[in-house]
Amino acid sequence: MSDNTTLAQGVRAFFEFLLMDGALLIGLFLLVTWSVVMLQQKMPFQATQGTLLGSSGWRSAFAASVGGVITPFCSCSTIPVLSGMLRAGVGFVPSFAFLVASPVVNEGVFILLFLTVGFIPGAVFIIAGLALTSGARGVAGRLGLAKHVTITPAPQSSATFLGQKVAAWPGWQPASRFAWLAAKQELRTVAPYLLVGLLIGGLIYGAVPKDMLMGLVDRLPAAWLYLACALVGVPLYISPIAALPIGFALIEKGFPVGPLVTFLVAAIGTSPPEVMLLFRLFRLPLVIAHTLTVVLCALALGLAVALVL
Repeated sequence: MSDNTTLAQGVRAFFEFLLMDGALLIGLFLLVTWSVVMLQQKMPFQATQGTLLGSSGWRSAFAASVGGVITPFCSCSTIPVLSGMLRAGVGFVPSFAFLVASPVVNEGVFILLFLTVGFIPGAVFIIAGLALTSGARGVAGRLGLAKHVTITPAPQSSATFLGQKVAAWPGWQPASRFAWLAAKQELRTVAPYLLVGLLIGGLIYGAVPKDMLMGLVDRLPAAWLYLACALVGVPLYISPIAALPIGFALIEKGFPVGPLVTFLVAAIGTSPPEVMLLFRLFRLPLVIAHTLTVVLCALALGLAVALVL
């Protein structure tokens, strides 16, 4: 294949990522933000702080992890939910557990495992994922990472969403209209971060050859293969739904299942657009800690699945 052909394919992949994935992310962001604002208007601030999620114990982290598992969010669409949780007074520990669990322990990888290697590896993936993401809260809490959260809670009776007062609008229609206006305002606020993340992700997506992962299988020993898959996955953006065709294609080519799980979890669990969006909520140390947590979870889940095959 000539250099010109390779360059043309890379440019095409870049613009496909920018347009198709950009449109998907914007649509998901608006939908999720609208849902969060609707929930904020219905849930009193005092009630939120008084619930399990207002605490910082292991039960709150486990409940948030379970909530993350059953929500089909990609790494970027967790951000408006996280923002809403923090503004509503949900504790840092459960918020961090949800942020990690929602994209990491995803239904795409579970379905892939269930259809290709059986129920037990899929169940191990879910159980181990819950244990890991719940445990991550202890590390994050003990390291004092909560001080790097830049967003502050606001009482719901006079709650603010991006500086706007959330009035107690009666009826579904007014509340829905307000939520839509708030979602558009949020999108305008995060647009520069999202655009930079999409540009970085598009460049990486266009530059990484499609057969790169298969080449790693022949070149690296098993231990290094897991680490390489995690590092290759982190800068890529893959939605939980896209994990199925990608996973099926790689398994058909003979790619090992354990490293494949590591790659998919890393790619779904974080991405350049998500990292850029996180800078609106977290300072640099907490953004780095989140990325490292996703990488460690990806490595552990890949190894856990491989052990039961």
